[in-house]
Amino acid sequence: MSRLLSPLIYRLKEVIYDVARVIVALGMQGLEASPELHRELLERAKSILANIPGRLVDVRIGRRRVEVDVLTSDVNSVVSALAEWAPIEYFREIVEPRAAPDDRLVQYAAELFNDERYWEAHEVLENVWRGKKGAERELLYGLIKTAAAFVHAQKGQTAIYFRLLEAALKHLNRWEHEQYYCINIERLRGEIQSLLMSDAPKFIKMPM
Repeated sequence: MSRLLSPLIYRLKEVIYDVARVIVALGMQGLEASPELHRELLERAKSILANIPGRLVDVRIGRRRVEVDVLTSDVNSVVSALAEWAPIEYFREIVEPRAAPDDRLVQYAAELFNDERYWEAHEVLENVWRGKKGAERELLYGLIKTAAAFVHAQKGQTAIYFRLLEAALKHLNRWEHEQYYCINIERLRGEIQSLLMSDAPKFIKMPM
């Protein structure tokens, strides 16, 4: 039960205590994600943010940047502290997405994915997935799992990456059409099949 309730609890805390969830992208390039590096960067971020109200959610290691994911009531202090560690590429407070047509949300999710902002792509796709039924819901679940696989790749969690890609492919294979809005599902299935034949995580673009 606690695993199911925890997201709701954190959302309530955000409302009651005026806590924001913020992604701070640090300009660190050329790092190769591994469990050891993930733990090292988590500990470093915890140390840097130790005296600032809030909670460190995660650190994700991309090829272009390192994302530091924080719940805090003092965004400015978080950004200032992390700027002492590495240059800030951008920071963004995560808010409930505004109502928008599905095609625009799917386009935005694909653009986030192709910028290696996989966690954000995952969140946008979940917003589209809610309320859907049948084959479309199944397809979106496959896209969500695809994004989630790369989130775990950014933490060096190779086994989870491959497991999620296998699950994603099963859901995507049930879609009978070549396209879903801007995303070419047929090409995506082929890309994932190739990834599953690799020994280590590789990164792809969402085919559009």
